[in-house]
Amino acid sequence: SSGINAGRSGARGALSLLAVVILAAACLVAFCARLFAVIRFESIIHEFDPWFNYRATHHMVQNGFYNFLNWFDERAWYPLGRIVGGTVYPGLMVTSGTIHYILHALNIPFHIRDICVFLAPIFSGLTAITTFFLTRELWNTGAGLLAACFIAI
Repeated sequence: SSGINAGRSGARGALSLLAVVILAAACLVAFCARLFAVIRFESIIHEFDPWFNYRATHHMVQNGFYNFLNWFDERAWYPLGRIVGGTVYPGLMVTSGTIHYILHALNIPFHIRDICVFLAPIFSGLTAITTFFLTRELWNTGAGLLAACFIAI
């Protein structure tokens, strides 16, 4: 009887290990898919919206959150300009600024541009993990792994 239970726990352990390996592979695929542009074209910002988010984050890091909320950006929505604090959701900027602050507090010099560029690949890997746990909670482990793999690509 104890041999049967040991065999079942060994099979459960192997399935758990397989689930972890598949989830790690999904995270890696998600990360690498978003990192492809950085590898191919170097660490630059390509489009208008990411460029605006970088400029807004850079302004927030240089001048503080209060000044960011009251910042009038004359370069956005040219020729009218834009009151940034009242027209954006600052979650992305605050997240990048917080990571920048933590890295500099740990004496790890990292430019805010690089943090903005690498935030999308990191969050895509975390999205695969979050999707797995949410779908596993709603259905089962197999569905969670399938959902994580789909969201990764």
